[in-house]
Amino acid sequence: MPDKPPSLRERQAQLTRDEILNAARRLFAERGYTRTSVRDIAEAAGVSAQTVYDSIGTKQALVARLNDLVDAEADIAGIVRGAAQASDPAQVVAVSARITRSILENCGDIVHALVTGAAAEPELAVVLAEGHRRHVEGAATVIGLLQELDALDDSVDVSTAAQSLAAVSDFRFAMLLQDSYGWSLERIESWIAATSSVLLLGPGTSKRR
Repeated sequence: MPDKPPSLRERQAQLTRDEILNAARRLFAERGYTRTSVRDIAEAAGVSAQTVYDSIGTKQALVARLNDLVDAEADIAGIVRGAAQASDPAQVVAVSARITRSILENCGDIVHALVTGAAAEPELAVVLAEGHRRHVEGAATVIGLLQELDALDDSVDVSTAAQSLAAVSDFRFAMLLQDSYGWSLERIESWIAATSSVLLLGPGTSKRR
């Protein structure tokens, strides 16, 4: 039986939540977490403070949703689906590079705010830790896909492979390349993909179709 489509009220409620979350994202990036109040977020979203509490919750609840926002705006699920359908190991191993680029391209403002604010704000540190957990889990998924293609280098064990891929494609490292070395997003993506290929793929697999 097909799922029942959402009602008008449900769609309106979701639009309100989206507006609130996007307002929070903008203000956290512009002002920082501490200097942004629920009242500020409500005003930016065009709703009352009570609507913010009723729709999502406290400021801590709002910031906890940021990982979901990053996942959606960077289209991480879509990129992973494409990798799962690929038969070329080089395309699969490059998926982490594409995700990292997409995160910086679409959500650079909020990930910079998270990284710079996490040292002083425990709530942001929790969000950053959850993002890292998802990142490591995603790297393990890519390694699993490479195993299915029999493309993983025999000299590299699965755990080490997943950690290596996660380290090379960590968006915080990509931010360093972008901010401190002036690398473009295209160069960052290409370097991560090429390095991942060298570290993980068995001899001859990078050109397999």
